[in-house]
Amino acid sequence: MLPYERALRHAEALLRAGNSGGAIEPLRDALTAAPEEAYPHLLLAAALRAQRRLIGARYEAERAIALAPTWAPAHLELAQVSMLQQHRKAALASADHAIELAPCDADAHLIRARILRLGGRRSEAQASLATALGLEPDSPEAIAERGYAALERGEIDAVEAAGREILALRPGRSDGLVLIGHAQLAHGHSEEALRLALDALAQSPNNLEALWLLASAKMKKNPIGGLWWRWNRLLVKLGQARAIFFVVGVWVAYQWAVVASKDLELPPVTPSVLSLVYLIFVIYTLSADTIVRRMVTKELARVRIRPSF
Repeated sequence: MLPYERALRHAEALLRAGNSGGAIEPLRDALTAAPEEAYPHLLLAAALRAQRRLIGARYEAERAIALAPTWAPAHLELAQVSMLQQHRKAALASADHAIELAPCDADAHLIRARILRLGGRRSEAQASLATALGLEPDSPEAIAERGYAALERGEIDAVEAAGREILALRPGRSDGLVLIGHAQLAHGHSEEALRLALDALAQSPNNLEALWLLASAKMKKNPIGGLWWRWNRLLVKLGQARAIFFVVGVWVAYQWAVVASKDLELPPVTPSVLSLVYLIFVIYTLSADTIVRRMVTKELARVRIRPSF
């Protein structure tokens, strides 16, 4: 076996085992032997993305596209990197290009659905997800996306059903554990949700959804964090447009209450109390995310799953 093939097979085996960090050096060896091959550039982009080394991942994905402009997986990899970099417009464009090149690629429709969901375009996301599930009904990734979409809508039974469906197909898979964990958390079982989050992270230390579940479970048990968690879940469930109307409605209600307190001849201190309550609401809304992030960082520092985590 040639050195290029040997390095490539070694890297593929490591990636299948979830060892993205260990796959990087063999992939660099493969690229040293064959720098003009698009496939090792693609695999290296995926490995770097899994490590959240996004600048390098973008470079490798773009290099793969330069070497194979009509290869859909390269465009799809760039879409995933762009999504993690919060460049959703660019991510959607790359996903759309991948679909143009490979209309029957379920992964392309699935990535497009995820990008649209994270961008708040739920109806379009649902259509793309339906296409992905139509192409691969038993795809754990597509079922997981269906579960996360249901979680945003507050459909907890559908979330748990998706998680159990994934575990029936792939026992122990992290996405299934995370979805069931979210369902347990919604039912008030914080300890069980915490256990499931840690089990998922033991398998996939860079799983953002598992990290979110871990943070949510910890925060829900904390007075400040619990209030933030419920407030944030409400805003997510409402969606961006409705959340804006809700916040504006709170401001209008505050203004009305101040005026009404004067008309109703309530104690003179009432407007000051209302103003104080509203000020606390505004300060909490603006600062809670920073407070919770610090609390989560402190909590995660106590977690030791693997050296790579």
